[in-house]
Amino acid sequence: MKGLKKRKLRWVIIGVILALSFLSTTPILAQQKMNISFGGSTPGGMMYYLVGVAGTVISRELPQYNITQVSTGGSTENCKRLIKGELDMGIVYGPHVYMALRQEGPFKSGPKGTMLRGVTKIYEGSTYFVTLPDSGIKKMSDLAGKSVALGPPGSGTVFNSTNVLRSLGLLDKVKGRQMSFADAGRAVANKQIDAFAQSSAPAGSVKELAETKGAYVIPYSDGELAKVTKMYPYYYGGVMKAGTYKGVPPTQMPYLPVYWIAHQRVPDKAIQDILELVYKPEIKKQLVEGNKGWAQMEPGIKYILDLKASMHAGAEAYFKSKGLWPK
Repeated sequence: MKGLKKRKLRWVIIGVILALSFLSTTPILAQQKMNISFGGSTPGGMMYYLVGVAGTVISRELPQYNITQVSTGGSTENCKRLIKGELDMGIVYGPHVYMALRQEGPFKSGPKGTMLRGVTKIYEGSTYFVTLPDSGIKKMSDLAGKSVALGPPGSGTVFNSTNVLRSLGLLDKVKGRQMSFADAGRAVANKQIDAFAQSSAPAGSVKELAETKGAYVIPYSDGELAKVTKMYPYYYGGVMKAGTYKGVPPTQMPYLPVYWIAHQRVPDKAIQDILELVYKPEIKKQLVEGNKGWAQMEPGIKYILDLKASMHAGAEAYFKSKGLWPK
């Protein structure tokens, strides 16, 4: 009888030890999941949807990483928050990396962006102005005297639209205001404002307008595009393809490169793992199905290095393993 009690007691003790062991290791297992914040833009902007689809796919396929989508103003805010260490990754215009390293433009009063690291080029970003087909606005000069949403506060769109209007001598002639892409699209639809600026395509706010009220994307003339690129050489001319938005024909406009940027503190393995994933053909196809902007993804290494900036060590390792690093 006593032997039976001893055996029962022994098993109880073993059970308690195993339970305590499980409880003590559970937090360690939970800590193995790495949280990574990824800044995009406000809803209605292309960057918002790019980050949304990428975060979903990466978190699903690489469960050791939890990608948190952060809604921001856009490129300018993403770059500033990366510099401050408030974001781990973000979508940033190439020229903003250049300016942050030289403390110019929106970054002149902040620290140098020496912690910014290139991951990969995502797409070519355009800057354009949208109105209703019956607004009477047919060319850029028609914006003079009109109420125009320049983009959300802290966004790259405000940066771009301001540059464009300044180069065309229109900045002091429009009634500019800052508002989210979604609000701007609705305000144009309701004729509360005359036009709004948008960077990159396709953007949700323009798509919704085009499919409900109709959208007119104001074209740039050759002369206007030359003025933009002369004052700001980091822009270059391009054409938005027909069908990007319902009823909108091929439209000439200025472009600049848009990058996936990470803070240097993000572990090399995390960046290499993520690139290994997103460049798989079947995964890239899923990204493109979520937002067409992902179709343009390419290494874009030379541009970053030409800026005297650095690629992330994890990205360098990945591209070298694929034979894509410039010699």
